[in-house]
Amino acid sequence: MLILGRICKPVSVNQTRKAAVARGGGMPSISQELESTRTARWYQAARNAQRAGAWDERVRCYKALSAVLAEHATTHMPEGCGQRPVQLKGIVAKVAERVHFASAQYVYKRWSYNQEGQPIVRWAGESPSVRPGAALVAEAKVTAFWPYREGVIKIADAFDMTLFEWAAAYLRALAAWAGENRPLAVCHPADPPWCVAEDMTVLAARRRYRVDEPDVTSRAARLTELAGTVIGLVLDDARITPLGAFNSVCGEVRQLLTGPSASRTGTAQAVKHRASGEPITSSRG
Repeated sequence: MLILGRICKPVSVNQTRKAAVARGGGMPSISQELESTRTARWYQAARNAQRAGAWDERVRCYKALSAVLAEHATTHMPEGCGQRPVQLKGIVAKVAERVHFASAQYVYKRWSYNQEGQPIVRWAGESPSVRPGAALVAEAKVTAFWPYREGVIKIADAFDMTLFEWAAAYLRALAAWAGENRPLAVCHPADPPWCVAEDMTVLAARRRYRVDEPDVTSRAARLTELAGTVIGLVLDDARITPLGAFNSVCGEVRQLLTGPSASRTGTAQAVKHRASGEPITSSRG
């Protein structure tokens, strides 16, 4: 079970879609919906925090965390070996020392569940079950993955990609992120960046479906699991390329987002559903 589900109640597709519509009007595109997810809105708000330097201070902590993890990796994570989740003790204090804060409290307060007075509210919200160290690591993953995510959105928009092509580009970018940020990607909580589950929900919801198929929530959950598989493959074997990792899940991703190939039976069912007003399969996003 992904930690994400225990941290925060997921934002529904309808909420994301309403936010996108409010920004652009009409039925939003995939890119508009991805730019309107909970994490996308949090990221934008955090970068635009009113207190001068608030975001820069946070980024310093993210970079310090990556440096601490990279040092740990040189002695505890030999290349070519399978990577188990790393849970580094005292990680908040180590980050504070790296940033040259006088006390670990400067970092602790930023990612404590008590967010009163903070210029940037932590993504994990006010749940006391999410400790400061875990909240810091998870936010650092989102921030490190964000340029890869933005690259996918730009490319997909430029080439008018199909829904499956969107997912393929996204998962390959996710694999590239994991390979290029191995110490951070393997750090506990070792789930994909928090934005992935939301983004997979957006993609799953774009495809119309037949009444006998799994619902959007089930398909999104499975896509998120496959995203975790892609990351795991890259972390377990440094020789695996992003394309190679994606190819291992390609068939199931295609099935989840495009459905079975058309056949006489399928065509007849589509006609029946169309006549009755029920949803049918569409392979385009």
